[in-house]
Amino acid sequence: MNQQDLLEKLDQVPSQPGVYNILDAGGHIIYVGKARSLGARLRQHVRGDSDRTGGWAQVMHQKLADFDYIVTRTETEALILEATLIKQHKPRFNIRLRDDKSYPYLCLTAEKYPRLLVIRDLPSDARVRIPGGGGKYRRGFHDPKRHEVYGFSAGEIFGPYPTASVMWRARRMASQLFGLRQCRRKLDGTPAGKPCLYYHLGHCVGPCTGNVSDEQYAEVVEQVISFLDGKTKQITDRIRGEMERAAQELDFERAAMLRDKLQTIERSSEDQLMVANENRDQDLFGAASEDERAVVKLLGVRGGRLTTQETYSLAHAAGRSLGEIIEAAMTLYYGAGNIPARHVLLAAPLGEQQEWEELLSQMRGGPVDLAVPQRGERRRLIELAQMNAKTALEALAHHARTRAADSDAALSDLAEALELQQPVRRIECYDISNLQGDHAVGSMVVFAGGVPDKSGYRRFRIRTVAGQDDYAMLAEVLARRLRAAKAGDNKFLPLPDLIVVDGGKGQLNAVGKILDEVASEDNIALAGLAKAEEEVFVRGHGMPLDMSAHPRGQFLLQRIRDEAHRFAIAYHRGLRAKSMSSSQLDEIEGIGPKRRAALLKAFPSIQAMRSAPVDELAAVPGMNRKAAQAVHDHLIHNMSD
Repeated sequence: MNQQDLLEKLDQVPSQPGVYNILDAGGHIIYVGKARSLGARLRQHVRGDSDRTGGWAQVMHQKLADFDYIVTRTETEALILEATLIKQHKPRFNIRLRDDKSYPYLCLTAEKYPRLLVIRDLPSDARVRIPGGGGKYRRGFHDPKRHEVYGFSAGEIFGPYPTASVMWRARRMASQLFGLRQCRRKLDGTPAGKPCLYYHLGHCVGPCTGNVSDEQYAEVVEQVISFLDGKTKQITDRIRGEMERAAQELDFERAAMLRDKLQTIERSSEDQLMVANENRDQDLFGAASEDERAVVKLLGVRGGRLTTQETYSLAHAAGRSLGEIIEAAMTLYYGAGNIPARHVLLAAPLGEQQEWEELLSQMRGGPVDLAVPQRGERRRLIELAQMNAKTALEALAHHARTRAADSDAALSDLAEALELQQPVRRIECYDISNLQGDHAVGSMVVFAGGVPDKSGYRRFRIRTVAGQDDYAMLAEVLARRLRAAKAGDNKFLPLPDLIVVDGGKGQLNAVGKILDEVASEDNIALAGLAKAEEEVFVRGHGMPLDMSAHPRGQFLLQRIRDEAHRFAIAYHRGLRAKSMSSSQLDEIEGIGPKRRAALLKAFPSIQAMRSAPVDELAAVPGMNRKAAQAVHDHLIHNMSD
């Protein structure tokens, strides 16, 4: 699309909040952004007068060939959608998480007798309560998949927790200290069989016994909420009062139990570092960058205590200001539904600071003050965040250097063991997975520079081989891969320096014939790694190589072989499960290809579908109540499947 066409298209863009995608000539999304006014922001990009700094903005403008957009009702919706799209599409010009990891949350279910469950992927309408943050924001969510998998449809969410160990500790303490149930029984207030071990250990009040009223359990739940919100003073005051009353009544056993509980809660409170003299709720964002790498450190301070800390390791940061880097981390953090503190302190100003202030105020339901402090107590706090960001960046750089050195040593060791004349930078490994020839698949994994390059991973469904002939299957996979590269398919470029197959002489010979036939002039080395004795075979050697003097090279081969095996097994199991699900649905009258696809998309498994009520099945797009009843009846009558 030329400049004139883009300007004409701009006339149709509304001045409403939303999210926009910048597309290149190939139709690929190269940038995702949000805007208070889509029309005004896109006009800046099309004309090339964006206020973004750094050479990347000019390069992106040169590659801009088209755009599309999604209008949202509020800026908050735009923020959440932007964070989701960045993780989904990984655009070239967006700053994004290096490891793309997710953080754990705790969800208090909305069952009659709630329990705490662990979740990671939040639904878009979830509102999150920050651990130790207090706050009034409570809103459940409904997600059919999660309802069937986890057994709940609504709940309060606490998080994110910086590490899984912190989250599990909070969950364990919440259950053991206050008696929140941990079992999966469906309880309605009547006795439900023998109490479990948690009850006998004193870690559950025992709603399954029928002796716990709704009011008593509701009190337990409120204590858990207060504990996870960091309101420990309210809890300790109440427990201290109960302990004193028990002592006065000469119930020394109960008094000792309450004393131990009180000490445990007080110790957990002491673990939260006191970092501020002011009794304020504050989010601190410090940042540091070097070349392509950047780190943003978030410190959540509640009531003067450090209750939350997260480290965002970001890529594609070259040429970006500290403000832009902090803005990327804020998009990830607040875009996940986290509620901002009353005060948000930054190490550098944002390009859209006023818009951010208004947006966070909407999310919080009250005023939010964004500031770049220059002096006093607040400046000391932001310097603390900055110091932690710089330390984390130095650790990241050191880890990268160490990892690179280890990888280079392993690659050199491998090249020496295989007697290769050229350095090995790109290695591809192939594996086959099938069950007596059914659902046969092949996997291709790539290691570049000695580490996995998951963007290069590929999967293959076997097309031409019948029965369980692993040699022929390997040959088919490699032939398809090499011929695609010869045809110029960018998905299979560049060619590797070394190909590794999971197997011994037989697999090596099968693949060697294909190499000679399709890529003889490309000088690709070939090796096989047999599982039984971890023996390494190469062409031209009748016996396995002696790898005793090359442990690093052998370990690298084992790593890539295991990764190829894992990748193939995962694909095979997925196809087999989908086939089993599809075959069951094919037997149901009124369920054609479209309805079958919609059901498989809406439910993670046949078991989840079987447990769903008819109304939920009928709510799937393309379904009606008659078809839903047929699905329900068929699956119930085929429980053994």
